[in-house]
Amino acid sequence: MSPHPSRSRFLPRTAAISGALLLCLVFRSGGAHADEGQWLPEQLSDLDFSGLKKRGLQLSAKQIWDGEKGLLTAAVQINGCSASFVSKEGLIVTNHHCGFSAINAASTVERNLLEDGFVSASREEEIPAPGYSVSFVRGYEDVTAEMHAAAEAAGEDPAERWRAVQAERARLEEEAQGEFESAIVVPYFEGREWRRIRRTVLRDVRLVYAPPRDVGEYGGETDNWMWPRHTGDFSFFRAYVSPTGSPAGDAEENVPYEAPRWLEVSTSGVEESDLVMVLGYPGRTNRYATSAAVEAAEALFYPLRYRVYSEMIRMIEEDAAGDPEQELRIASRIKSLANVMKNAQGQVWGLERNQVVAHKLEEEAAISKWILADRALTKKFDGVLDELLELDRADAARVQRDFLLGSLNGALRGGAPEGVNLAIAEMLLAEFAQLPESQSLAEVTSWLDGGREGGFESLAESLRTPLSEMGNWRDSMAGRRMDVAARWIEAQEQWRGKRFYPDANSTLRVSVASVKGYEPRDGVAHLPFTTVDGMLRKNIGAGDFDVPDAVIAAVEKNPSARNLRVCFLSDADTTGGNSGSPVVDGKGRLVGLNFDRVFEAVAGDFGWNPERSRNVMVDIRYVLWLMKDVWPAPALLKEMGVK
Repeated sequence: MSPHPSRSRFLPRTAAISGALLLCLVFRSGGAHADEGQWLPEQLSDLDFSGLKKRGLQLSAKQIWDGEKGLLTAAVQINGCSASFVSKEGLIVTNHHCGFSAINAASTVERNLLEDGFVSASREEEIPAPGYSVSFVRGYEDVTAEMHAAAEAAGEDPAERWRAVQAERARLEEEAQGEFESAIVVPYFEGREWRRIRRTVLRDVRLVYAPPRDVGEYGGETDNWMWPRHTGDFSFFRAYVSPTGSPAGDAEENVPYEAPRWLEVSTSGVEESDLVMVLGYPGRTNRYATSAAVEAAEALFYPLRYRVYSEMIRMIEEDAAGDPEQELRIASRIKSLANVMKNAQGQVWGLERNQVVAHKLEEEAAISKWILADRALTKKFDGVLDELLELDRADAARVQRDFLLGSLNGALRGGAPEGVNLAIAEMLLAEFAQLPESQSLAEVTSWLDGGREGGFESLAESLRTPLSEMGNWRDSMAGRRMDVAARWIEAQEQWRGKRFYPDANSTLRVSVASVKGYEPRDGVAHLPFTTVDGMLRKNIGAGDFDVPDAVIAAVEKNPSARNLRVCFLSDADTTGGNSGSPVVDGKGRLVGLNFDRVFEAVAGDFGWNPERSRNVMVDIRYVLWLMKDVWPAPALLKEMGVK
């Protein structure tokens, strides 16, 4: 699963919900149905805790979050991923793919930590991870009134309203900056509500432990987004602060951060049907997209993204082939592109299979009928869906062009492209030539028809105008959506009778779930667990399936290790950004790390499905076994309280 939000900035942001796919979205009498939903901390008290207790939850809402502390304090964000503190001394566990770029950056051809793994024998050997930071929530403030007032004061021009909101957002964030804190201001429910989230941000982060790539990425792109999985997708980092305890940049005199809360690591594991919770920072979902927006995503945006990224990967790999240093240098970029490419493939497949457009059309018809049946509702909401659909169709009319324009600008940035960037630019120009006339870009057409006069420098210069226009267009559309999307959310809220969870936006959430298998298609049933034995049966000693000799030797020494569980499934509601999320049992103990979804659930960004929405987690007992019997780290095990 990508550590970054999976929705492109070119994909329209809108508001509508699939009724047939989103079976249990709303709060019910007596509490909320929790298995679907990426719940805000402030919504936890409204969940059905009596029902959750029967399922095995032994924590109260306040023990999970009371406004400033609780179990959620141990959940942190690390470079677009989720993670958690697992010791008082700032030790953090996340996914291997979340730490991939840091491991890659610390590697050389002579000392390849990606291939060989890394175990720090002491604090002094821990490796700085430049560019990595860790943040966690300290509290929330409602700033809805301030944000709405800023929009109103800006007048009627949609672009100016949007810019005024962004300026107020920046002001509120700056106002909350302090020696030990930072803040972000974020919208919920399409901007009907806004929160200022106070955070602690730690910028001295160091690599502590990482398994070899053949463990951390076992199955490679073959198994990515698939089940069954046998991937040990984990890595450990540590956060450091100044000797006075304040956040600071990397410095020799820094000391491990004293975490206010950390997770107890369980050695008990979980069984089928057990309750689990996923804590973390899901990146982006599109649960409230209209039928028009989903149709554009399925037919236009994702197919183009898949095609472009496939070609990018081929070109970059071809350019680096045979040069070990180049191959190492591009590893992170290839991994990221490949992840997004397969995600795009899964989105198209899932949206079509689940008939999301048809379901959204059904729900939109039902809501429209409900509005027209009541005079007061008609006065308030009549026409809101039509306005939103009009905006979405306008976005769809340029979604491919804007995606290619942004990509081409990236390839040309800095002047004349060279090497692989030249090939990518040529590929993108070929894609431009295939666009329908309505989405063509005059500057590109003129440059091509003019015999490419002035070279790529001339083309890059000519793109400044359409890039500026694209930015103004987005500001204007975002300003128009502030009103219409918020009113559409309000209509849905009244239609359903209760409010519901907002789309994911990289803020702290909780998903409640059960350990559960699934049936992807007729005649096929997937169990919720995989084992070391299954991993060894996949082993071919090469490529994506090459079990390290050290693992094989450990199993030969202790054959019972074949029964050890490697990964498990649950029906938790997750998306990109949940990579590395701690998975806890009913007592709040760490039992696994979320790292992926199954292929059938990739389109879950548009709607959770009880039959096919499954997320994949590495069992923490497999992690501990590797740290004990394969690549020993006794000091870390002791630090985590594991015997």
